Amino acid sequence: MSERQTYRLRAPASGRESIAVAEADGVYVDRVSGEEMEPVTRTLPLAGTGSTMLRTPDNLRACGRCDQLIGLDLADCPYCGKRQDALG
Repeated sequence: MSERQTYRLRAPASGRESIAVAEADGVYVDRVSGEEMEPVTRTLPLAGTGSTMLRTPDNLRACGRCDQLIGLDLADCPYCGKRQDALG
């Protein structure tokens, strides 16, 4: 089980992005532009889940229209194209 969380980080001015294991109180700097990077979102799998694989039952949900299993990180169903409701 992984206790470390991976985040997608973005430098606001340049828009450059990076994926890294990040700590809540850490400061992350883009080595090319020198800008401070901000966490944008957590990536799957979430810390504390039993697997490091992206498509495990913990990281899936059923599409509201076609009931196919899709990833939690998808905004649109790849099968029917329906925009998914926000997770709460």
